[in-house]
Amino acid sequence: MDVRRLGLLGCRQEYELTISQDGKPYIIQCSATKAIDDPRSQGYNLIAMTVFSSLDDMKYYDEQDEAHAALKAVGKGKVDPPPMVIYSEAASA
Repeated sequence: MDVRRLGLLGCRQEYELTISQDGKPYIIQCSATKAIDDPRSQGYNLIAMTVFSSLDDMKYYDEQDEAHAALKAVGKGKVDPPPMVIYSEAASA
């Protein structure tokens, strides 16, 4: 599936301007890019990374953020394979 046809990259850039919790930004970093066409990508062609300062902020984003819900709605039923989501904690020094 070509992400350009879905408009997800433009949608995500627009979305980055609207993210807030209680009127304040809560996402440390948010970026998306097109993946290089390579067998190791296993069919995925969009890479998105969102960094939060806490697990609670990530849960808010996933469960309550209206802008994120609108972004997910754009790709719903159009993305195949389903998105791969990976959660991790920051590496400690």
